[in-house]
Amino acid sequence: MQQISPTRMNLLNLRRQIQMAIQGANLLKNKRDALMNEFRKLITVIVKERKVLEEELRRSINMLIITIGIDGKEALESIALSSGRKLEIEMIPRKAWGVKVTEFKYGDIIKSALKRGFSPISITSRVQLTASSFERTIDGILRVVPLEYKLRKFGEEIRKTNRRVNALEQKLIPDMREQAKFIRQVLEDREREDKFRLKILKKKAEKKKESE
Repeated sequence: MQQISPTRMNLLNLRRQIQMAIQGANLLKNKRDALMNEFRKLITVIVKERKVLEEELRRSINMLIITIGIDGKEALESIALSSGRKLEIEMIPRKAWGVKVTEFKYGDIIKSALKRGFSPISITSRVQLTASSFERTIDGILRVVPLEYKLRKFGEEIRKTNRRVNALEQKLIPDMREQAKFIRQVLEDREREDKFRLKILKKKAEKKKESE
């Protein structure tokens, strides 16, 4: 930090700046603590959601293998193409604790047999079960992805906030306090010198008065 002139005005300004820096550090620490709390909650939710997703994905793959083995790959591909379904996802920017995150908005993924675009009469129950299982898998993925993105953004913000707190508490505030201490010492030295000079002048004045 650049050395400033040791004046009373600068000392007062420094004291105000120190108080503001302390308040700023406290606000940042409150924000960091709140983010950490949300971060821990998110981890709990994501672990639970990922467990459900992994189980659903395992069922989907097993069901797909069975369906392909019995009904045939060609029949399954033909049914998949005939459904002609498209999934439209809208990405909506949001802010949480001042952090930019993204939410997904989409229609119903898990459909009834009649809404899948093909006749339930022309397909086996295995195909229906495979479709249902993969719909639940996709739905799980679309729940987990924005949560994991939010977790990553919160983690980045926590690290950034922590760096700011450390910069204030370990560098800026100590430097300003050191400068305030230096200015205070200079002012005290000047005050002692002024008192000493006044004392000398007073003695000279008294001696001169006595000699008259």
